[in-house]
Amino acid sequence: MVRHPAALRRLLAAGGLALAAAGGPAGAIEGGMPAGPRDAVARATVALGTVNQSGDDIQVTRCSGVLIGRDLVLTAAHCVGENPLGAVAVFYRGSRPVGPVYRAAAVSRFAVDRDAAEAGDLGINLAALSLDIAVVRLAKPVPDRAPVPVTRGPRRLPGRLLIAGVGLSGGKPGTLKTARLTPLAVTESGLTFARAEGALVCVGDSGGPVVTAGGARLWGVASAVITSDPPCGSLVVIAPAARR
Repeated sequence: MVRHPAALRRLLAAGGLALAAAGGPAGAIEGGMPAGPRDAVARATVALGTVNQSGDDIQVTRCSGVLIGRDLVLTAAHCVGENPLGAVAVFYRGSRPVGPVYRAAAVSRFAVDRDAAEAGDLGINLAALSLDIAVVRLAKPVPDRAPVPVTRGPRRLPGRLLIAGVGLSGGKPGTLKTARLTPLAVTESGLTFARAEGALVCVGDSGGPVVTAGGARLWGVASAVITSDPPCGSLVVIAPAARR
């Protein structure tokens, strides 16, 4: 059940009902603000590169993620794919990437069928998108970065959220940016729809952390954008972190 169904139907109609997964090689958040070196959320955000095998094909997915434990990175499930062969995470100092590179030791994901994303009376399979969460366990703990705590309380729709995302292109980490989000609706499963203010969320920002005011708690991770002009859009779909 959607707690604000009329508002959600209006925003979906305005977005053209085009669902774009925000993974793959592309630019960063358009607009927004470059991350600062002392920004706690930015310091916990990573560029995540995953190698997948699909039949005889090898594919590389480039996304964002967030540190939730000394050796745990939360991201979107579609970022790690069906059969991940390996993954690496890169942290940032301000808006720029810095070493070392952290290798993944294991990946746990919830299956999401992207081909079935458009379904139901709202045009989107809300239950499937609410499972778009994966956890990457790093091969060693990160000594100098503080994890972002996951929200545990009731899922009341907050007045304001903040998203951080890493645009990736040419196989290299891009610029880490943040943008404010205005929440519009939340489902019973915790899936949240929000509008980016003065920014567009793009391909490569999937898995990026969405936090409550002041970066106090992790609300979820960017899963997709609803847009009539992909791959970027201002209507953001956020998979919940608290239920996983």
